[in-house]
Amino acid sequence: MEIKRIHISGFGKFSDFNLDFKNDLQVIYGQNEAGKSTLRQFITGILFGFAQNKRQSSNLYEPRNRSQYGGDLVFEQDGSLWDVSRLGRTQSKLEITDQNGNHVNNPEIFLTKLLSPFSQDSFEDIFSFDQEQLNEIRSLSGKELSDRLLSFSVVNADQWQSLSKELDKNASVMFGLTKTSKRPINQLLAEHQQISNQLNSMGGQLSDYRKSSQQKKSTLKRIAELDSQLHNLKKQMDEFSKLIELSGLFNRKERISMPKTNDRFSDQQISNLTDEIEQRVEKLQSQIKGINLDKSENKSTIIAENPLLTIYKNNRTDIDLLDKSIPNLIAENNLFDQNDNQIKNISSRLSELQNDLKTKFGDRIPRALPQGVSIQPSRSITVFFIIGIILMLLGVFGIVKGFQTPAFPYPFWICGAGVLFIGGLLSFFERPKKQSINLSQYGYSNQVSLDTIIDSQNHLQEYHQKIDQFQQLQNEKQSHLSKINSILKLANSLREFLPSAKQDHDALIDQIQVILNEIRDERQSAILSKEQKKLVDENRQQQIGHLQNLKSEQQQIFNYLKVDNYQNFQYLQAEKIKNKQRLNQLESINQLLTPEKENQIKELGGVEEITKKKQALKVRIDSIEGEIKQENQQLLNLNATLLNASSDTDYQTKLQQQSDLETDINNDLTEYFANKLAFSWINESLYQISHKRMPEIRSRAEQYFAELTENKYVSIIFGDNSLLVANQQNEKFYSYELSKGSSEQLYVSLRLAFAESVAEKNSLPFLIDDSFVNFDVERKSIMDNILHRLAEKYQIIYFTANPDQNFSQSNIINLGEAANA
Repeated sequence: MEIKRIHISGFGKFSDFNLDFKNDLQVIYGQNEAGKSTLRQFITGILFGFAQNKRQSSNLYEPRNRSQYGGDLVFEQDGSLWDVSRLGRTQSKLEITDQNGNHVNNPEIFLTKLLSPFSQDSFEDIFSFDQEQLNEIRSLSGKELSDRLLSFSVVNADQWQSLSKELDKNASVMFGLTKTSKRPINQLLAEHQQISNQLNSMGGQLSDYRKSSQQKKSTLKRIAELDSQLHNLKKQMDEFSKLIELSGLFNRKERISMPKTNDRFSDQQISNLTDEIEQRVEKLQSQIKGINLDKSENKSTIIAENPLLTIYKNNRTDIDLLDKSIPNLIAENNLFDQNDNQIKNISSRLSELQNDLKTKFGDRIPRALPQGVSIQPSRSITVFFIIGIILMLLGVFGIVKGFQTPAFPYPFWICGAGVLFIGGLLSFFERPKKQSINLSQYGYSNQVSLDTIIDSQNHLQEYHQKIDQFQQLQNEKQSHLSKINSILKLANSLREFLPSAKQDHDALIDQIQVILNEIRDERQSAILSKEQKKLVDENRQQQIGHLQNLKSEQQQIFNYLKVDNYQNFQYLQAEKIKNKQRLNQLESINQLLTPEKENQIKELGGVEEITKKKQALKVRIDSIEGEIKQENQQLLNLNATLLNASSDTDYQTKLQQQSDLETDINNDLTEYFANKLAFSWINESLYQISHKRMPEIRSRAEQYFAELTENKYVSIIFGDNSLLVANQQNEKFYSYELSKGSSEQLYVSLRLAFAESVAEKNSLPFLIDDSFVNFDVERKSIMDNILHRLAEKYQIIYFTANPDQNFSQSNIINLGEAANA
């Protein structure tokens, strides 16, 4: 990533400020308070977001002239220019556009992915540093310095180190290594040991209790296994039910998909008849019909010789009515097929319900009870009802007494009314209920239990509803069939042109449509006025050539389609329409009947086999439910045995206390070991990641450090808790033993090496803010040369308050002059 240009709308001291950058080394010169640190924070804020409050940054860089907070930044990535705009501090609005002005959808995700894996903290730790961080290096201990270096070599390592310490602290608070420790887990273990000793001393019934407990566990395990089997069987039962519901579609698809037999035309002929060819033939036929070369008497003779026209003249009323009734005939036929499929589905469900209800009630299936009818015995007159009646009588007596005592009536009236009200309420709510209904009038036998009657109400209601639906669908089907037959009677005069073999309604309707189309065409060709015949006679010789050309072109198309004449072409058209209808039906069926469901039906042997398997599953489910009932009864017996075997209240209490303590210990130990394992895993992972990259980083840092110290120090050594350097005589020195300048140069070497190692995968700009003020002239010159070399591969933005003669004027931006421009 190379920053090309920035525009600051408002940030700190800058307002409506523009600045262009070079691609290699950009030195931004400015005196103190010129805004170098502000510019550096602006670049970081545009890329990663501005600080929202004082807790995130001590300086929020509010614009001094109340201009719009924020700005935009243009950078180049992989040869493309991108403009990143971020306006507003608390409710920042981010927009990203490419070099063509197109806006990027989800700009936050796009920018985060582009900067990945760096966050703002890791970017500032690796690519951005200043003199304050160099001054801090001398005050760090060996362990703190090691952690600081680790945070540079591993992205977000400081957050992982903080989390690791917190996990270790939490684990230490929970458990101590000594037995006398008073931490929570230690106290629970001591209390558990005390209760275990008490239980061992109580003894006696422990052996029987454990044996019954083991049997209880085995029974619970068996119940769980049976429940699992029952769940799987019910799931399979539901799948079979869904497949049976699709049976009608499956059978219809098989019928439609059956290969054609004794058809007049092949699939190739139908596929050759494109819409374009069809339109051309119709146009040619229309033109041919428009050219009439026959005499009127000859034409009338031809019409008379056509049998279809003869039948039409003799049965004009029926055939015209049949032609108008074709849409109704197709609609009634579709409704007939739909009712037929619904009847099959309901029949299957009725068979299941009938088998289930006959198992419970015998051959005679009773009726479902009406809604709200109670079959429980009624209550008799209760004591509270009698008390309520007595209180009502006393209340009436008190009111009458008040009338008899005119001098002081109010106490009697008030008490009488209160007692009357309470008695009325009590007698109302405790009144005798109506007797339950007579079950025999609904067909229930006295041998059937009330639980069975109650549990079967839903199935009984569904059974009788299905019977009503079945009868209703049968009536509708018969009605549709009657309407179909009444319409088909109109085609009796055309029977000699219809197939003699019995066909389904779909095929018969298609054939009738073909014949009606042919009659319509013959009628149109037969109706010619005298003026048209005269015109044909006058132009007959002129049109003979044109007619022959039209017929020749039409015959070529007929030869291509392998048909003899236009009539056969019309038959081919009808076959194409029929084929298209068949394909549309298949497409509609395929939308509901997926290939997966169809393969399941075929693999299971068809609908009849699925129904048999479903019935077999029902038997297995009933068997397993019976086993579960037996196991539950055995579990109740075992619970009673366990209760009797542990009749001593103190013994039961101790056992419960022991169980509760074990649960608490297991929960606390789980949390303790989870914290310890997470602590170890984080530390080991950070160690492995950092040391995998460390040899390469150390080699680069040694090169930079040797160059900066003019080969006085040639190697860097990472200890467990310290950092050492060695000179050419292999004399080793701790980092805190170095001079201030050398220690800063060591830190700069490590920072550059770390940043260069990371930048090879995702190159971000290096932001260096006056970090070399303590370098002498010679070492400052060496540092400038290093920056020049780095700038050949990465963008370096160097902020400084000191005029530097080692950089060309083309690389230097005077911030004061740029701000005043």
